[in-house]
Amino acid sequence: MNRTRRNPYVNRPPRVGPAAVVFDLDGTLVDTMTIAPTVYADTIRALGGPDVSPATVVSTWHIGATPVVLAHFLQRPVTAPDLECFHRHFEAVVADVRPFPGVLDLADDLDRAGCRLGIFTAAPRRSTTLVLARTGLDRLFPVVVCGDEVPAPKPAPDGLLLACRLLGVDVAETAYVGDAAVDLACAEAAGALAVHARWCDTSPAAADVAAVAHRPAQVLDLLAVTAT
Repeated sequence: MNRTRRNPYVNRPPRVGPAAVVFDLDGTLVDTMTIAPTVYADTIRALGGPDVSPATVVSTWHIGATPVVLAHFLQRPVTAPDLECFHRHFEAVVADVRPFPGVLDLADDLDRAGCRLGIFTAAPRRSTTLVLARTGLDRLFPVVVCGDEVPAPKPAPDGLLLACRLLGVDVAETAYVGDAAVDLACAEAAGALAVHARWCDTSPAAADVAAVAHRPAQVLDLLAVTAT
């Protein structure tokens, strides 16, 4: 986990809005909802598993981190070479990953407003680090918690609670922005404000969610954030 960077929040002006905003990664900050499921499906086939569709992969993401998902389809324990195979497939396509339009501006605006920024993603650390570096998001998010660094996957609140501890904020003063039902359930379980990111084409409608953003800029309005 990224604990060693200098604290960028020293000597900031008084904030407006929540103390922190934590984001999901895939389908929220970056457009990987076609690429990542295909990588899983290709990896599973390459390792002798069944011919599964990307949609089937997405339906199982909630069960755990990458080794758990692969083991589910392969019906056997996952080895280090298996994971290396996954990362080779992912690294072959990561150059095509882009932030959603407006995401970089949103992060900059939140930062200027004094909100502390973090990421909690189900993706593993290795692929997350690569995506953040390739998209330029690494400069904006000093705290990143990955799925292979927490004991329980979303919707359990472990990763979001850890991100808040690393940011030095109370989870009750934090918003969690995500595109999937498990993200919203994770926010609720942790006691954070859930914001449904609906700017990804694959993001389904969710019932009983008060805060829904159809484009990144709407997050600022929903959180009553004013950039200085």
